[in-house]
Amino acid sequence: MTVQVPGDGVTFVNTFTLSASPAEFEAAFARTSQYMARQPGFIEHTLVRHTKDPGRYVNLARWRDAGSLQRAVARPEFLEHAAALRALASSDPQLYTPLRTVRPAPAEDGPVVVVTGGGTGIGRATAHAFAEQGARVLVVGRTPESLTGTAEGYDSIRTAVADLTTEGAAEEVVAEALRVFGRIDVLVNNAAVALHGTLADHSRKHDETQIATNLLAPIALTRAALESLEASGGTVVNVSTSGSLGLRTWPGASVYGASKVALDFLTRTWAVELAPRGIRVVGLAPGVVDSGIGVRMGMSQEQYAGFLAEMGSRAPAGRVGTPAEIGWWITQLARDEAGYANGVVVPVDGGLSLT
Repeated sequence: MTVQVPGDGVTFVNTFTLSASPAEFEAAFARTSQYMARQPGFIEHTLVRHTKDPGRYVNLARWRDAGSLQRAVARPEFLEHAAALRALASSDPQLYTPLRTVRPAPAEDGPVVVVTGGGTGIGRATAHAFAEQGARVLVVGRTPESLTGTAEGYDSIRTAVADLTTEGAAEEVVAEALRVFGRIDVLVNNAAVALHGTLADHSRKHDETQIATNLLAPIALTRAALESLEASGGTVVNVSTSGSLGLRTWPGASVYGASKVALDFLTRTWAVELAPRGIRVVGLAPGVVDSGIGVRMGMSQEQYAGFLAEMGSRAPAGRVGTPAEIGWWITQLARDEAGYANGVVVPVDGGLSLT
């Protein structure tokens, strides 16, 4: 199991039952420990033989935070080590997967965060990251079941079912946040629709769907939240994409990319417009992230896996990103300590946009 205590990092404890010799297992575990020791956020890794059963070992690992652990276990090198260990022993629970935490109770005075597209992928990871840092979170989306999944196990996360492309929905979401929490400190405009295809492939309806979700909805929601954000000295985080940064092109995703370029322009312009009101506006531009969006947008599992493998091989980091990594970056941009950053759009893409 994994236990997270505020100020005490993350401690992971699991038990191995051997199917090979102790010497083979210990050698494989030592190689895994050496890998872990090189990762940011690692504190210690301890393996002890069970006192009553020589065929069992107890593993204890300490990390600075859950995000550090999640990033370490997402790397291809760790997956190779984990496969080697599974060939020699079974693990209860599975080695670092799933990550389970004992979460602090929500603080009554914790900051209030509204996250759109909060039912899946980056939105869900962002909501969890804020909640684990003591924030109170309202997740917004169109599907009640997915929002319920995001809120499960978190007393500090509430849900609001809304289609932000419809008239009046933005005002209803702001009203719900104020009703439940009494304020808004951070607005994360994350919801997006990506319909891939060339100019000839798409109809006007396809174009309107992407523009309405990716551009008009953030405009409406930010406008509706202005008074609340001014009252709290709040922050808006617009989530775009590194695929449309600079002079890059994106054949097959022209309208999606154009909507994100426009969102970046809004980030810079709003930062100037709203600074006199004490509101800060920043952007985050993720690269390719294994968030499941490809399947939700119509790819088969095989097509999506192939896409992720190809894009991971192109990135200098040698892999695609995880939703947890992007969620962590969003929380950092929203912190008071980041207050001097305004109007900036930060790429987090493993260096892909530099190639």
